[in-house]
Amino acid sequence: MSTTLDCATATVLTSPDHEATYALVNDAQHVAFLQQECRIYGSPEGSLTTASVAPLRLALEEMAVGVAKGYLRLEAAATGLDGSSGGDEGNVLVEDITPEFVEEIQSGGSNVDTKSRLTPRRRDRLRVFRDLWEKGYIVTFGSKFGADFLIYKDNPKRAHAVALIVVKGYEEEFSRVDVVSFCRVAKMVKKQLVFACVRASEEYKSGGGKMDDTEGSNSEVAGDSVVYVSLAHALLVSRQEEGGE
Repeated sequence: MSTTLDCATATVLTSPDHEATYALVNDAQHVAFLQQECRIYGSPEGSLTTASVAPLRLALEEMAVGVAKGYLRLEAAATGLDGSSGGDEGNVLVEDITPEFVEEIQSGGSNVDTKSRLTPRRRDRLRVFRDLWEKGYIVTFGSKFGADFLIYKDNPKRAHAVALIVVKGYEEEFSRVDVVSFCRVAKMVKKQLVFACVRASEEYKSGGGKMDDTEGSNSEVAGDSVVYVSLAHALLVSRQEEGGE
């Protein structure tokens, strides 16, 4: 179904923890526009009834892409998530994060104000989410598998995710237990395991770094300095092959 909209509207629910802030899209036509035209799927808020479509909940990553690409307009809610009057605070946050989202995506994160309300890790998640979205994937959240994101090549209602995406800091060390655990989960759910990190522009230009040089992995360096490493645990693979799986 095609819609005639060119921009959806979402109401921002503020939180004392700014990273817990999210937005709700209440209009069914706007929900359809975001999902079918913009590949922004969000998650249903509340129960679905036959009489109406459940509101669509958007996380910061989805809000960022929608705002920066011109698909989404944010409005402040009358009250915050803690029940307090959130009009003024909500308006301030919307005014604050909207240009930040746009700047984050247009500049690649290189000119972001140090007074940003978002942590470096959340910024990395925004960058990775945006990069995957721009590659044509449908990106959802992968907390049920212990990952940051799931990526799909088709409608998540009709298709399975093709990969688990785990976001790591560029200089962050990997523990062996974490690597094995992620590989086991990915193998059990029959999905590719991909680690993603954001590499600073000077590191990108010099070709330095560790993640994309990992032995036995396939890596890709994107033009905006997002690095992907696909990893499989050789012992787990060989055991399953021996078992005839």
